[in-house]
Amino acid sequence: MARRGLGPSPLRTLFLGNLIAWSITILFPLRSSIVLLVIGFFIYMCLVPAIQAAEQTIIQNVVPYDVQGRVFGFAAMLERSAAPITAFLIGPIAELWVIFFMTTGSRPTLIGWFGSGPDRGMALIFIAAGVIGLGVTTAAMRSRSYRMLSDRYAQKIPAAAAG
Repeated sequence: MARRGLGPSPLRTLFLGNLIAWSITILFPLRSSIVLLVIGFFIYMCLVPAIQAAEQTIIQNVVPYDVQGRVFGFAAMLERSAAPITAFLIGPIAELWVIFFMTTGSRPTLIGWFGSGPDRGMALIFIAAGVIGLGVTTAAMRSRSYRMLSDRYAQKIPAAAAG
C-alpha cells in the first residue's frame, strides 16, 4: 500500500475490500478443506491493511480535526466491543441450534450436498454471516450516506475548514 496507495477513492477501496472479504467468508467453508481455509485466511489478511488504511484515510480527510480523537475513539470502542458481544451471541446459537440441526436425525439431509456434522454446522454459520455481511455492505454502497460521504471526500475539503 505504501507503494501504490489506496487509489483515487479510498471509500471505494474500503467497500471493495469488504465485498471481497465477505465473499471469502462465504466461499472457504463450502468444503471441509484446510487448503481452502489457508487460502481464504491469506487473502483476508492481505485485505485487512487496505481496509484499515482506507477507513483511517476517510476519517482523517472528512471529519473535522477538533473531533477526530472522539471519532477514532468511538470507532475503536465499537470494533473492540463487537468481538465479545458476537461471541456471546453466536456461541450459544451455534452450539444449541445450528450444530444440533446439522448433527441429529434426518435434518442434515435437508442440505444433502453440504454434509453433516459439527464442522458443517460451523461452516453454515460462516456462510450465513458472509451472506448477511455481503448484503449489508451492498446496501451501504447504495445508500444516500455513501453518496454524500463519497462526494465530500471527492471535494477534498480540508477537515479544519469543514468544521
